[in-house]
Amino acid sequence: MKKLSLKTKEGCWRLLAIFLAVILLSSFAARMISSDAGEIKISRVTYDSRGATVDADLYYPAGTSDKDKLPAVLVAHGGGVAKGVVQGIAEELARRGFVVLNVDAYGAGLSEEPLYDDGGQGIESFDSRSTPAGMLDALNFLRTLNFVDQERIGMTGHSMGSRRTAFAAMLDCGYYTLNDIMINVLYEEFGQEFTVEEINLNADTLAEERLNEDQLSHYQTIREEREIDYNTMLKALCLIGSDAEKINLIQTVDVAGHEVQRNCQVNFGIVTGYWDFSYVDFVSRDTTKESWHTGSEDVTRDTWYIIDDNNATSTALGGFMDVSVLDNEQFQEAIDNRTTRVACYNYETHSKNFFSEQTTSDVVKYFEQTLGYNGGELGSSEADPVDSGSIVFIWREIFNFIAMIGMVCMLFPLAGILLKSRTFACCVGGLKPVPEGSFNKKRYWLFNLVTVIITFVVMYLTNNFFAPGMPWFRALPLFPSWWLTVLLLAMLAVGSAALLIVYWVLDRKTVGSVNLSNLNFKMKITSILKTIVIGIILLAAAYGSLMLIEYLFGQDYRLWMAAFTEMKVEYWGMIWKYAILMLPSFLIIGASTNYTVRKDIPEWLDTAITVIVNSLGVWILCLINFLVLKSGGALFSNFTSTYGFLLFVPVTVYITRKMYKVTNNIWAGAIVNSLLLAWCMCSTFGYHCDVFFGQTWISNFFNI
Repeated sequence: MKKLSLKTKEGCWRLLAIFLAVILLSSFAARMISSDAGEIKISRVTYDSRGATVDADLYYPAGTSDKDKLPAVLVAHGGGVAKGVVQGIAEELARRGFVVLNVDAYGAGLSEEPLYDDGGQGIESFDSRSTPAGMLDALNFLRTLNFVDQERIGMTGHSMGSRRTAFAAMLDCGYYTLNDIMINVLYEEFGQEFTVEEINLNADTLAEERLNEDQLSHYQTIREEREIDYNTMLKALCLIGSDAEKINLIQTVDVAGHEVQRNCQVNFGIVTGYWDFSYVDFVSRDTTKESWHTGSEDVTRDTWYIIDDNNATSTALGGFMDVSVLDNEQFQEAIDNRTTRVACYNYETHSKNFFSEQTTSDVVKYFEQTLGYNGGELGSSEADPVDSGSIVFIWREIFNFIAMIGMVCMLFPLAGILLKSRTFACCVGGLKPVPEGSFNKKRYWLFNLVTVIITFVVMYLTNNFFAPGMPWFRALPLFPSWWLTVLLLAMLAVGSAALLIVYWVLDRKTVGSVNLSNLNFKMKITSILKTIVIGIILLAAAYGSLMLIEYLFGQDYRLWMAAFTEMKVEYWGMIWKYAILMLPSFLIIGASTNYTVRKDIPEWLDTAITVIVNSLGVWILCLINFLVLKSGGALFSNFTSTYGFLLFVPVTVYITRKMYKVTNNIWAGAIVNSLLLAWCMCSTFGYHCDVFFGQTWISNFFNI
């Protein structure tokens, strides 16, 4: 193993080569899965509808031409994240032959914000929860593709993305049936009067009865135009991990001078979790029962409904997985009339829904039925359908994660190479010998237990007391959930400082200040500055490796809610703000973590114990949550936005320990962790705020 040692320059170069190979091979494997071994073409597309560039990924079967007419689905991510989190849903739909557009909303990922978006909001007033945020523009972009069947386009979105797609559907589809539209044509253009009972009669029949030959010819010309417009409206909408609370599924409209109730003219479905307590009561709400015409009865979960606005009634057709358009003409007719409704529930929490095989399976099944497609036209002998239960995107996520670990691990040999140069040799601190017999095993395990308790309590406080109502500042403009990371670190730093004081008091008689001085906090200012330069070089190398795998394989570094992706150019300036905020906390945490380094066990075991002990509190909290939910109870702790800590806590602890081993100081680990986490936040959170931020001169100048 000497050939792979961080203690020699040759060993560092070999390790660097190995980790680069891991990154490339894992990213290659991930691309094989996301492209279905090359059967799916994935294109990075940008378009500009209103003075702001939108970034999106377009999926379609390889070999597609403008002679094809394929159904399409637009996929929208939620708040505080970008399109990569719903990439798995996009991939699974693409595996079944759909054209898929996975979009960064305005102000998220690499998409800019226009002065006024497709909901009319922007520089003068903005409500991020009441706007399409680019989804209506994305829908219209899909319509420009010659290989898309204009009469079979669907939308799906998670959380805030479901609200955005719902607003887009409301604006695109409206509330008038085709018959309502034609009744209004007869009323407004031909001066025909109707009773309340007559407006529900067939408009074409009424036209034949009331109009002369010339008028009827003109009516039929108008009808052809209106029918094309109606049939090319969004056909199917599926909301994930949310509901239609911000829009009215049913509204009062005017038909021939009479006010009547009409549902939004789109097939509508919701897929959410029993453990997503904000939306679990959707089926029992008065607004839902009014829209679905179930009277006083709750909507039955996992059941297809057909609604009838004319008679204010509905029909429960059958189970979600049981009913098929292949053998049920009534179901197919209802889909064509845009009158189907379904509410599907699974055992998932809010943020698990976009990383769920069951949720993805339900979404795939929904569009298979409403758009009549799966590997070809449903029922066609030429179709090659993929079962809705066959979900493989998790494997791509695993390979992305392996690549991410490879990226983190490559930083250590790269740091070793730099530290062995004359320029950066001063960044390696000196160590004083620790007196023999000074290590107290009983105290060591007691302090480890205290560390677990502190981490558990801090995570609980962060989730339940600080997550709601987080503030937003123009100087720190990212989605407010970035506060969770900074607050967690700050509280962990307070606990770590208390442990350090106790450590020092107990050690005064045995080792004095040896362990404290071995942390090398008091380095020369030139050494600290050079350590910062090393951190910048490592960040640049990590980002460069991302650019390489994006260029070669279209992949990034991610697992679930943890991701390192491409950034807008102005975010490089913001990285420093967030890194500086986190650096003091990482220094204190690093001091506590590295105060005791065991020499009586192998280094790998000492590192493993350190990582496990410092992460165990977060894992236990998550485990308690799961067990409580599994037993039928309510959430023990709000965990909507913090699944990422399950990964980031152990990774940052490992970096803290390993960088200390390489440099003999706590500065390097703190700097690298601060920069990496700042990169993660800036590249994934986006603005998503209720204040318009807009574009900057920097991004416009560099065109990135």
